[in-house]
Amino acid sequence: MTLTPALIESLLTEAASAPSAHNTQPWVPEITDCTAEVAQVRVGVDPARLLPHGDPRSEDLHLGMGCWVESLVIAAAEAGVRTESVTVRGRGPTLDIRLRLTATESMASVESTAGPTRVESALTDGSAWPRFGVADLHHRQVDRGPLKRSDPRFAEATEICRNVMAETAVRLVEVPDDAWRGWLRRAALHSYGNRSVFTETLRWLRFDTDDPAYDQDGLTAECLRIPALGARAAAALDRPWLHSWITGLASASLAPVALARAAISKYASSGRGSRIAVLPRTKRSHPHHLVLAVPDRPALTAADEVEIGRVLLRTWLTFDRHGLRVDVHSELKDSPTVRDEVATFLRGRARGHTDCQEFDRPIAAFTVGSSTTPVPRAPRLSPF
Repeated sequence: MTLTPALIESLLTEAASAPSAHNTQPWVPEITDCTAEVAQVRVGVDPARLLPHGDPRSEDLHLGMGCWVESLVIAAAEAGVRTESVTVRGRGPTLDIRLRLTATESMASVESTAGPTRVESALTDGSAWPRFGVADLHHRQVDRGPLKRSDPRFAEATEICRNVMAETAVRLVEVPDDAWRGWLRRAALHSYGNRSVFTETLRWLRFDTDDPAYDQDGLTAECLRIPALGARAAAALDRPWLHSWITGLASASLAPVALARAAISKYASSGRGSRIAVLPRTKRSHPHHLVLAVPDRPALTAADEVEIGRVLLRTWLTFDRHGLRVDVHSELKDSPTVRDEVATFLRGRARGHTDCQEFDRPIAAFTVGSSTTPVPRAPRLSPF
């Protein structure tokens, strides 16, 4: 195997298939050196593609960059290129990741390796995860349409993931549907009722097919499963000069709803509220809901969160290998109130377990099920 700039560029193109919050694709890769035996790749962050209001702690950014790194590692391994080291420095806008790639004699000598972080053991055993390739990277998609429950496939995929995570600082925790739906409603109030967050989200919505960015990035009407008539109406309103009016109206209309929900929640937890009989709900089928949890202490570094992003991508690829898609709900852990509720739930689930650590910080949240309709392909930027 001989390394060439053209080969490394092809790997960077495959890495660009990685998922990112709002499909912002914030990575900026460059080849800093390339010989026949060794290549050095640096990936930084485009500050114009950050989400300072929706992702103020840069958690989603670090996870997305981790997904990019793992996509590159997987593509490199298939091409017979070894990822010898991954070094992460800085955080947020200053994040700087360096990868050293080396030529190998055969695919059998290729192993996935990670930088020196507290969750590195999740990836050092190449045999623990299924062996993924470029076809897996291309097939994986987020499905925001209806997902169908599939217990046998879900059980098989989660067993693989949990076995790999058993000796790491990462856990998969399933959430009951009633709790999940309640959290989604409250998280929506934060996403649409917070003026700054909503304005930021509007910037990444793509409803007008004539928009030059429609086929490059963001959340298209097609991927959001918005009907054609609704998409045309949304496109008519998707004008920068209207955004301030739209966000103002949304914030004003949702503020009373947020106050009412807070009052209802407080009353329900009071002595009087707890005595009110709860009407039985009709049992219905629903997909599985999962939270990827980590210990809240000690605080994770940016390198840790990048490494968890690598684990997250392999988790999603494992589900995809079993015929299951995911629908990501970052809003559950981006809303401060809901994040606290999820953390309380995680601590409750941890009681009685033998783990010496409490996995009480939600770092990713997603629904898992089989797709019921064709999944639209998310747009992608060229990495060059």
